[in-house]
Order: sequence, then C-alpha cells, then structure tokens
Amino acid sequence: MKRAIFLWGAALFSFFMGSGFGSFAEAGFLQRPFSVQQLTTKEGLSSEMIFAIAVQGEEVWFGTYAGGTTLYDRAKNAFKVYTTKGEPPEKDDGVAIKWKNHPAYNDVTIILPDKDRLWFGTYFYGFGGGGISYYNPKRKSPWRSFNTNNGVAKKIVSLALDGDVLWVGSERGISVLDKKTEKWKAFYAVQDGLSGNFVNALLVQGDALWAGTNGGMTRLLKSRKQWKIYGEKEGLTDLEIKALTPVGDRIWAGSVRGALYEYDPATDRWKTIESTDPLKSGGIHSLAVIQGKVFVCRDNGVSVFEIAKGQWDSITAADGLPSNSVFCAAEDKDGVWFGTDQGAARISQRK
Repeated sequence: MKRAIFLWGAALFSFFMGSGFGSFAEAGFLQRPFSVQQLTTKEGLSSEMIFAIAVQGEEVWFGTYAGGTTLYDRAKNAFKVYTTKGEPPEKDDGVAIKWKNHPAYNDVTIILPDKDRLWFGTYFYGFGGGGISYYNPKRKSPWRSFNTNNGVAKKIVSLALDGDVLWVGSERGISVLDKKTEKWKAFYAVQDGLSGNFVNALLVQGDALWAGTNGGMTRLLKSRKQWKIYGEKEGLTDLEIKALTPVGDRIWAGSVRGALYEYDPATDRWKTIESTDPLKSGGIHSLAVIQGKVFVCRDNGVSVFEIAKGQWDSITAADGLPSNSVFCAAEDKDGVWFGTDQGAARISQRK
C-alpha cells in the first residue's frame, strides 16, 4: 500500500527575523489522505529498527539496529542485506566483526552520501570492532572498514563532510579522517573545547563546525582553532542536543527532551522556537529539511513545518507510519522516507 505528503517547491526564508514562529503559525496544512508504502522484515528489511536512511536514485539504503544495512532497489523491488553475519565475498579473519566488504558493525546509526561513496557510522557495544565504513560500488571490493582511531571512534552517532575531511562524532569526542590518505588525523574532546564528549550531531557551515553534544552546543572556527561553548546562558534550556540542520540562513537544533532552538548570528545566541506544533512535547531524534519543509522526527511522530507559510502539521501512525517512534527522514524524488522502530514508510501525495 502507498500513501503521501504534498511537497511544495523551494521556499523563501526571509521571514526569519528573530521573533519566533508561534505568533503567526497555523496548524494543519498537509493534504490528506496520504499514500504510504510500508517496509518491514516481511518485505526484505534486515531489521525493523531503522536508524538511518539514504536515497540515491532508485536505491534506498536503510541503517538498522542489529541488522547491518539493507539496500532496496525500488525499480527492481529487490533487497540486499550487508551485515557482519552475512556472506562475505572475501574469506573472513575468523572474527565476524572483522569481515571484509561489510559495514564495521551491525548497528548502523548514520548513512552519509558522498560524491562516489556512502559513509556508514556504526555503534558498537563491546570492546572491539565498530567505527566507520564506506561503500564505493566502483571498487572491486566495494566495502572499506576503518579502525576505531585507537578506540576513540567506535560508537559513531554523527558524521559531517568537509572537503577532504570527514568529521566523526562518537561517545568520546570528534575524530577527524583524512579522506585522501584514509588515515585518522586528529581527535578532539572536552579538554580541547567540546561542551560534552557524546557528539550527537555535526554540521559544517563554511569555517564553522557545529557540534551538538550531551553538554550543550560547541562551535569550532576551524581557521583560528577557536572553540566556543553554548549553554544555558546562551539560550539552551536543555543541554542535550540531539540534532542540527540549516534552515534558510539560520540553524535549528533539537534536544532529547523535545525543545527546538534557532541560532541568531546577530546576537550569537540560541532562542527557543515557540510553536503551535501539536507534537512539541515529544523527544527529538533528528531534523531534515526537504523541499521547503522541516521534518522533526520525534518519539511521538513527525512534526512538519512549512517554512514559507509558518505552518505546523504532523504525521503519526494514524496517517500510516508503522510507529510513532520515528528516528529519521530522507527525501525521495516524489516522497519522503521515514525510519521507525517498526519498519520504514514512504509518504507521497496520492494521485
């Protein structure tokens, strides 16, 4: 079965004037009924707990808990699973987590498309393995896994591309990978200037690297190697930042407890977004801007903000999502994919 969201074209962002959105926001703009395609293990997913989604043409990659990554070819309606327990094209080293041509581990928390490859961050609960991998279909052996930077990059929860550098956020800080040499080149933690060692979100904007952590927000001006921490005095009422995304010429941040913040560069402060979002009490897992809308993935559904009109709406299990625990959203050419704890769903406008 198939269901949907109407996606407006690119929107103007001139209304971001620092006054918040509650005063003129109106709830309810999505056109129903939706068209929904649901995917579970019955259809071919390796796990129904979907932490990450990346779309490349007709190929949709799903990062799962305990099931590695599943590649879904929409055109062929075919599924292929890559796990450390799968069928390795190369002879394994005797330890499952060291098999070649597979993700670094089976808990895939983030997938980041690059020019010629996809990066995968994994979360390992034990004492070995984990870290990052990439998949490059042009290589004879398309998978390449990396060591864990001497154990400081094995629980990966965030990634950010920055030219020839890949920033890697983990439970211990930020590791920096040189993409050309494919070697680790630096590591940063609280003692270097981070607000917290658990780096949930990373965002590169020009010379600035933003890091949302379990202890607030950090900005690194790379050219000066200058760190700044943002906490309660700078407007963050909840210090555990889970997600970051650019919205127009501003930055939005989402907290574990559900608060939304907007960064005002004029004052160098964060302010709470007071909204009419019907789901605003739900904890935030991720943020995504897709065709003029902000999708806020929460533990009680998806909040949707229409940027140009300042309107809020929501998508929940009542609209066809497999569950209200929504971890991620990704743009498809004519719809949006959502990952939940009970499978994935693609929402599109019913025609």
